[in-house]
Amino acid sequence: MLRKSSGFTLVETLLVLTIVSGLAVLVTFQGQRHQSQLAEQAFWPSWQRMWTAGRQQAIRRQEMVSIKIEPDRHVVRMQTVKGHQPLGHLKIPQTLQWRQGGSGWVIYPSGAATALWIEWHSTASHHWFYQTFQLGGAIFYVEATKTRHP
Repeated sequence: MLRKSSGFTLVETLLVLTIVSGLAVLVTFQGQRHQSQLAEQAFWPSWQRMWTAGRQQAIRRQEMVSIKIEPDRHVVRMQTVKGHQPLGHLKIPQTLQWRQGGSGWVIYPSGAATALWIEWHSTASHHWFYQTFQLGGAIFYVEATKTRHP
């Protein structure tokens, strides 16, 4: 006589475990990617606030302020040129890579800086970001593209 079991067979159990594990990996991977993209999106307004604060510090102190990107440490540092007094720093998300363009510049006591552009690449979204500072550094733009500019 065959007895009917009310439990799962080994095949059914393995199938359920495979599906659950696959979904868990998928959700975790997508969550990390989404979190990285959110960190990048939060970086741009923070970077603009830091730049504006640097301009204000240069005007208020009537001295030059240096802003430098340290790509190997994933940080942007701001300090006075004379005396090298730290004024602030900003962490760059690990997924955002500085590629080329200015990596260090000076904001003059007038609040002006030379016009510049910076190229960034995101390993999270695979976008290229082109950051430009115009009108003596008073205007700050960030353009995102799927393809790299020539």
